[in-house]
Amino acid sequence: MPTNNGHANEAPYATTTMKVSTIWIFVLPVVVMVLAAIAVLTAYLPAVLRSAAVESTVENNVEVSEQIKIIRGYYTQTVVSKALQSKAMEPSFDHKQNPLGIPLPATFVKDVSELLSKRDMQLTLVSPYPWPHRSGRRMDEFETMAWNAFQADPDAVFSREELVNGQRVMRVAVADRMTSSACVSCHNTHPGSVKRDWKLNDVRAVMEVSKVIEPHLATAEAKSQKILSSLTVLSGIFIVAIISVAWLVSRRTKEKNEAVQHLHFLAHHDRMTGLLSREAFVASVNKKQGKDQSSIAVHFVDLDRFKDVNDCMGHATGDELIIATAERLRRLCGINELITRLGGDEFVIAQLSVSSPEEVINFGQSIVQKMSETFILGGHKISVSASVGSCIARSVEYDADELLKRADIALYRAKSEGRNRQVLFSPDMQHVLTRRREIETRIWEAVRDERFELYFQPIHSALTKKVEGFEALLRLPDGSGGVISPTELIPVAEEIGAIGRIGDWVIRNACAIAASWPEHLTLSVNLSPAQFGRDFEAGQGLAELVRKALQDNHLAPHRLELEITESLLMERTDVVMSELQALSDLGVSIAMDDFGTGYSNLSSLWQVPFRKIKIDKSFASGWAGGTTSAEAVVSTIASLGQSLDVRLTAEGIETKEQEELFCGIGCHQLQGFLFGRPMPASELAAYLLQEVCGGGSDDLAQVREMA
Repeated sequence: MPTNNGHANEAPYATTTMKVSTIWIFVLPVVVMVLAAIAVLTAYLPAVLRSAAVESTVENNVEVSEQIKIIRGYYTQTVVSKALQSKAMEPSFDHKQNPLGIPLPATFVKDVSELLSKRDMQLTLVSPYPWPHRSGRRMDEFETMAWNAFQADPDAVFSREELVNGQRVMRVAVADRMTSSACVSCHNTHPGSVKRDWKLNDVRAVMEVSKVIEPHLATAEAKSQKILSSLTVLSGIFIVAIISVAWLVSRRTKEKNEAVQHLHFLAHHDRMTGLLSREAFVASVNKKQGKDQSSIAVHFVDLDRFKDVNDCMGHATGDELIIATAERLRRLCGINELITRLGGDEFVIAQLSVSSPEEVINFGQSIVQKMSETFILGGHKISVSASVGSCIARSVEYDADELLKRADIALYRAKSEGRNRQVLFSPDMQHVLTRRREIETRIWEAVRDERFELYFQPIHSALTKKVEGFEALLRLPDGSGGVISPTELIPVAEEIGAIGRIGDWVIRNACAIAASWPEHLTLSVNLSPAQFGRDFEAGQGLAELVRKALQDNHLAPHRLELEITESLLMERTDVVMSELQALSDLGVSIAMDDFGTGYSNLSSLWQVPFRKIKIDKSFASGWAGGTTSAEAVVSTIASLGQSLDVRLTAEGIETKEQEELFCGIGCHQLQGFLFGRPMPASELAAYLLQEVCGGGSDDLAQVREMA
């Protein structure tokens, strides 16, 4: 359902949109916050609980080691010291074999370790100065690093998590120090001691408590998963509930407003685009005219070459382009503009309050600029332009219908001046409409009765200055002894759909005339985009027409050169590229005409089978007029031609200076008034006779046959 009523600030469902938006303004932030909270918890909670489990294990191991130190000290002071004093019992590391032996303090710690191992905990003492019974126990990397750390700071705690036998183990090491004089005396005097210079508080060993933390980590992970699962379920229920309520409220509001708006919409709007109908538009403009005395402007907008889009890409794509155009124009309008679609690709915008002609001109130019931006439709890039005819008047001067007529005349002027521009109506344009109707009538009469004429302009070699061929140019007599200018004829013929039949006539008749020329002369014929894509799949397209024209007139394919414009390359389709390749396969040459004046997709140039670039005549006139950049641009084009290995033809050569310039940059051929103006076929023999007077007898004989 279209949602635009043609007025820039009056969407048909404005009330619905406002209420729905208000609901979601509250709902969406709440949903986002809940999801963000779940995401943060998912990212950090497992790591936090794991870290807490590891930290708890380290603290527990340190606490165990401190308790062992206390128990060992108590054992040393109350048991071992009394045994030494009474000599009733002897401290020994082999106390189990000695009936009178008691464990040495270190042996006592080892015995405690065996008890702790039943609780997945292991206690070890290791030193670089082992007693004989522990000489086989060597410090590993962890214990060595701990020993070195304790030399600098005996109060340090050294810990590390390791994987042992497939289980994660937390190893915690603390310094075992000389805590009493008895310990110092024993280590310095005992025959089993390997070091005799111990002092009080010296670090004598590394006490390590290792504990399996796998169960603790598993518990932490399970706990985090349980918490996250519960929060996720609760959050999901909350989100579903709040979205459901919001959706029900918004739907009820929308349905209520749509029922009213839809009836009004169908009565006053174009079904395809949602813009105002012509009747509603005219009524709105006339109503505005009756309210105040301000000026009103009307802009008649028409897409350039819309028919080509329909012909080349299908009517479905054409409809998509119409809808996209309507939306683009609607976004361009403001509170004081109305917009309607009259039909096809024609749109009209009314500025209801205008303060100056400059305001009208600026708005019209903004339409032209906006429409020149590329459309993306169905994955295809489509470049079109728009012509705009504008009219401004005091509201009491003309009604809406009269404003539309005047804007239409200005639109015709915009198209006749080259399209893609805006023209403001002036009184002297009234004759334009009459002139256009006359041209349309004369074109259709000429198509029916074949009243067209062909003129030929010579193309000369830049090296030898001799004529190498002619370009066929279309002329239509105006009935009063003159001819209709091609700048008037071709655009009108394209717009009324006659250019295809005219182009076919030109190919057939030009080939018939060229067949009588000397065999070294070539024929150049311009092609219109409208000639491509017609019944191509049925074998009745352009390539078949050219093949038949060559065959019927016994004209060698290499003597025919077909010229295309950059606009055809810009909007190339698979059909167009296939037809160009088919023409090339026939043996005819493909040339790009008016090169440098359009906006070619240079990345596609190498895919087109052309053999020549024709440099537009505007560069020759620009250079002659003192435009400093013209020569640089032409040199760039010449370099491009050399890179692509194609021939270069310079058009519009009128002076010797221009001739020298284009010869100097490497052009192969020259064309312009300096070498000859377009002439009818009846004058070609005389022109060629003059050209070959200094040539051989064979060329002269061929020219006499033409005469």
